[in-house]
Amino acid sequence: MKNEELDHIIEKSFRAEPDFHLSADFAKKLISSVSRHEQWKTDLREYLYLTTILGLLLAVACGTYYYIDKSIILRFFNFITENTLPIVFMVLILNFILFADRVLLRLLFNRWKRAN
Repeated sequence: MKNEELDHIIEKSFRAEPDFHLSADFAKKLISSVSRHEQWKTDLREYLYLTTILGLLLAVACGTYYYIDKSIILRFFNFITENTLPIVFMVLILNFILFADRVLLRLLFNRWKRAN
């Protein structure tokens, strides 16, 4: 296309009314949708940071105890290997509670607030 044709199309489009109309609260709905999406990402990122920090704190505590007395860590790992299934279930339940508190409840409350 040549520049003259593009100029003609642009001028014509500025003079004519568009074939569609946006609702009166379009901007409000768009902002609400974008803010909910960003809030979801922020809540999920906060949850991941918190679980990472808790894991690092556990690793530092284990490293400190290993440095102080190796027998404590050996007894700790012996306890974990003897009780693997209950410990895994406990970690999963605590992780789900943390996830529900940091992410799911905020999402549900935001949707409930939006519905009212």
